Amino acid sequence: MLTSNDRAQMSADLQTIRNDRPVSIAIRRNGATLAAQTVRIARGGNIQAGTTDADGLQAAVGAVIVVGDAALDIQPSDKFTVAGALYEVIAIHPNREHGTQAQARQVH
Repeated sequence: MLTSNDRAQMSADLQTIRNDRPVSIAIRRNGATLAAQTVRIARGGNIQAGTTDADGLQAAVGAVIVVGDAALDIQPSDKFTVAGALYEVIAIHPNREHGTQAQARQVH
């Protein structure tokens, strides 16, 4: 069973990971732009990288993980741009006690 010290260490570890390469993102949701939030964008995840064809349009996609603190305001279908690349949130990991991890796809 986890102790309160274990839980505090888990939160601190996730914050250290986020702060290793922080990026500020402004999430767009339902036509509104939320205040900027600090996250880390890391390559990886369970989404298959490759190409997609939607309504006759082709785009390259790659998987990323968004790491933020427990209060990160992020939901599936949110969109944000980092370094000129557009991302769309696909899923949020359900355990947000110590921090938030979301899967997103990068669309060029």
